[in-house]
Amino acid sequence: MSDEPDVTVKTLHRKKKPVLLEDIQGNPLPRSSTESGQAMDLPGYSADPDFQLRGGFANLMLDAANPLFGLVIRLRTLDDLPNIEQVHKTLQIQVSTIREEIQQHDYSSVHLEAYSYALCLYLDEAVMSRPWGNNSCWSHEPLLSIFHGETQGGEKIFVLLERLMQSPEEFQDVLEFLYFCFCLGLKGKYALDPKCDEIINALISRMHKVIRELRGPTPEFPGDPYTNVVHRPHRMRRREWPWWSPLVISAIAMVCAYCYYSYRLSLITAEVLESLNGILQQ
Repeated sequence: MSDEPDVTVKTLHRKKKPVLLEDIQGNPLPRSSTESGQAMDLPGYSADPDFQLRGGFANLMLDAANPLFGLVIRLRTLDDLPNIEQVHKTLQIQVSTIREEIQQHDYSSVHLEAYSYALCLYLDEAVMSRPWGNNSCWSHEPLLSIFHGETQGGEKIFVLLERLMQSPEEFQDVLEFLYFCFCLGLKGKYALDPKCDEIINALISRMHKVIRELRGPTPEFPGDPYTNVVHRPHRMRRREWPWWSPLVISAIAMVCAYCYYSYRLSLITAEVLESLNGILQQ
């Protein structure tokens, strides 16, 4: 792969109605403590060959950050990251590109800064939670420091969230983005708290309730899938004949032929004997 992969963000051509996590499974998802993923791409292989991870959300903030969600899940499964300097540089470019994209849409500077702050904190926390991240260039120059001039945002993110919750209709897109961040592992100042999972899950439920009220009731399925199943008689699987079947059929055919010709022979014999008896009686 090249040192600076193409990070140009394509314009969203098709919008689909976004879904919350409970729209997929029926209930709001609490944040899980573990995430699954795969190792980083091998040298010489493109990271995303013609596989677009964009266009799944009407929320442009979520749509722009969607590839980075996948990246964070993968980073949290790695025991080591030898090219962390390259990843750090690449993510700087990607975050800068995403900021420029959001500026082109009808978002205010407040929306942009809140969104960028949460995105940088989410990426920094994912890296710094790994042993290889604490002793790297990332700890000396986190993304939050590069774009917002801060190094500790674990507490401020909750202050920012409370302010956004006061005007949920105005900041709906930012709230939805933060909702996904917390569902996908953002902990903030509660990372070392023994009740971290309980606190974050309560926050997720609260945010879910607010977002659901903004977006209306949960979409219903068009119908019961079991009522649309076409029933047809069960057809038995064709059974194979055993190897001795031809022998049995041949034996039966020979017995039938023997019986037939024996019967015919007895009839002819009876006619001959009857004729002889008639001749002898003359």
